[in-house]
Order: sequence, then C-alpha cells, then structure tokens
Amino acid sequence: MKGGVKLIVFIGWALIALPAQVEEILIKNATIHTLTRAGIMENADILIQDGSISAVAAGIDSASAGTVIDASGKQVTPGLINAYTYLGIREISMVEGTDDVSTEDEQFSSAFNISSAINPDSTLLPHNLIHGLTHGIVAAESEHQVFAGQGAVLQLGKPSSILTRSVAMFARLGSSSGESGGGSRASSYLKMRQALADTKEYKANREAIRTGNWRDLSLQVHDLEALMPVIDGDLPLVVNVQRASDIKALLELKKEFGFRLVIAGAGEAWRVAAELAEENVPVIIDPMANLPLDFDRLAARLDAAALLDAAGVTVLFTGVGSQHTHSAFLVRQAAGNAVAYGMDKTAALKAMTLNPASVFGFADKTGSLEPGKPANLVIWDGDPLEILTSAKQVIVNGEIIPMVSRSTRLRDRYLDLDSKQEIFYRK
Repeated sequence: MKGGVKLIVFIGWALIALPAQVEEILIKNATIHTLTRAGIMENADILIQDGSISAVAAGIDSASAGTVIDASGKQVTPGLINAYTYLGIREISMVEGTDDVSTEDEQFSSAFNISSAINPDSTLLPHNLIHGLTHGIVAAESEHQVFAGQGAVLQLGKPSSILTRSVAMFARLGSSSGESGGGSRASSYLKMRQALADTKEYKANREAIRTGNWRDLSLQVHDLEALMPVIDGDLPLVVNVQRASDIKALLELKKEFGFRLVIAGAGEAWRVAAELAEENVPVIIDPMANLPLDFDRLAARLDAAALLDAAGVTVLFTGVGSQHTHSAFLVRQAAGNAVAYGMDKTAALKAMTLNPASVFGFADKTGSLEPGKPANLVIWDGDPLEILTSAKQVIVNGEIIPMVSRSTRLRDRYLDLDSKQEIFYRK
C-alpha cells in the first residue's frame, strides 16, 4: 500500500515538473512584414508552436492549431521597440516616489544600474502593450554626472519582465552636461575622456589599485568596474548629444578608445551622417523633433531620419517628444512621420523593431518574423504606420495578450452612466 502511495506521489511530482504546453496558434491570410530577406508576404500565414514561430508561409494547414486567427485585410509586424524610454521607472514625473530615472547621489555614476528600480507591475506597461509596444530600452539619466549609469531591456507582457539588466552605459555631452561637467561642454568631454583612460589604467593595474598601491583615479573602483565592459567593447556607450560638433568630438573619442558608440537625441546628426556611417555608429532619434529648442539643435529637421538612413546609418526610433512612459507606443507615429518625410517604409519599421534589437543584442528574441524566433508580434487592422490604425491583437512569446489595460477598464466602466453598475462618478 505504501509503495502505491509513493508511486502516486512520484507521478504527481513528475506531472508538475513537465513544462506547460503553450497553445498552438495559426494566423491566416495576413500581409506579413517579415523584416527579413523574405520581405513583405501577402495572404500568408504564421504558425506559432511552443511560444515560437514555427513557419511563415502561404497555405499552412490549420488542422492541428488550437487557435486560428483570420487576419484577412490585416497586417502583421514584429512587436514594436522604443529605443529610449523610462518605462517601469517613472509613473508620474511630478511624484517623487514614482520617479527613479536618476540619482542625486554623487557617489555613483557608471555603477548606477536602473534595472533594480524597474517596476514590472507599472500600470503604464499594459497601456503601451495593447498599442503594440512589446519592448523598451530603459535609460538611466543624471544631472550630476557625465556617466548616468546602466540601462536595461524591458519586455512587456503578462507579466512584464527584464530581458537584459545591463544593456548599455548611458551618458550626456553638450549643453545638457554642462552642470555635471563643471559648467562647460569642454570639461564634460575631458571628464569622459579621463574616465575612459583611467578605466584602461585600472584594467591593466587592477590589483595594485584595489590594494591602494596606486595613484588616485578620477572614479571610484565600483564605477571603474562598471566601465570595463565599455572599454572591452562588450557594452555600448549611449551618449545623449545634439550638436554636430559634439558628435564629431565623440567620434574622435571612439577612435581613440575603440568603444561601441550609439548617439541618442541627435538633433544635428544628419549633418555628420557620412562620418557616422563610416564609423558604424547607430543613432537613436525622434523623427518628429524638428524644433530648435536650444542652441545645440538649431539645424533639427523633419527629414533627418531619412537623410541618416540614406547615408547608411543604422537608425533607431524613439518618440514622440518627451513621452517616454505613458505614450512610448507613439514611436509608431514617429516612424510614420519619418516615412512622410522621405524615409523608406521598411527601413522605418526596422528602426522600431529589428534595428534596436540588433544594436542592443536581443535580435534572437524579437525584431523580425522568422522560424525559430519567439513569437512577439502585432496584428494591425491597417497600415501599421497610419495614425488611425490600431492593434487588434498582440502576441508575446506565443501568448495571446488580453487587449485590456487600466485605461480600457476605466473607459468601459464609465461609458454608460445610466447603467445600474455602482460607479463613483455621475454627471
């Protein structure tokens, strides 16, 4: 009898240990933007098995699919990525307890890592998710240091999760770095250069420095340790900078130290597009940022993204304006405007899908629609770059996402004020 009990218990534990079977999904008759060499496929299907894309082709047999989605007249893209956000670290900018974007503690600069502050339960994540945004690069900021710290990759979903805890080092140069640099962009540049030089020195003399048998360096050990992956080329350095002359200075610094550089902001980057392409430096830009809001971006223009792309620069999108949280999904509107001002449509789609995934090292997880990749995609009811188009269904890692957020629940609750449902507001 005891042996029988043990067998039942063993079988029970074995069943618990088995991975849950993800439902097989077939999307039929869609226009598919694969963002691969296959290009745009008309009236084609996507088969999703065990959370990954199994096939992208026409006429896939639907006999074994648990769920069949008829996408006739609809278009499918990879899930969108905003390349510069504060998702999960800023809920309400004017409420201090919900804003963890930066630190005022001067003890930390490059060692500051934003990932530990990310809230995967932020109400803003479902709001962006049901509008087609499946990933965001979460940036660190600083008003007191040239190096702001390390950012992360956030995957939105049910639940949301951190995909990469340290994806890039963030920094500022130009007029916005004046305070942290001592009042001049020249001193900010010198601080950045000195920090990189000291990191090389630290790497070559690590033990002596850690035991105190060395001269004092410009940064503390924990910050030097954090900068070592930048010096080694393992971690890209994302510098928020606008003016063309400042970008040129950064390109010289890149040549000297050999780090992987990414330019963000980039109001005047189009003026040095050839140099950026030659040095293989990607650019994160808001295509709608055309106003000369300060003296660093007097040459900002609406066709900047098109000019950069035409020059061979890898373009990544953020947008619109400062809406890096509540409306991070508006990166799609920014992309549509880039196309309106001359950018190739497929290039614009890549700028908010495959390009950021490739630059930040998670293109094996998303960015294109091809067999073997996790199924992170969006079904749109029209052209994905048209402002009136909406996401009809979002799928993350092969899971069909309920198209519900706090916003939609509030809408539905107060839509009919004459209902008998208990509500807390009446005209």
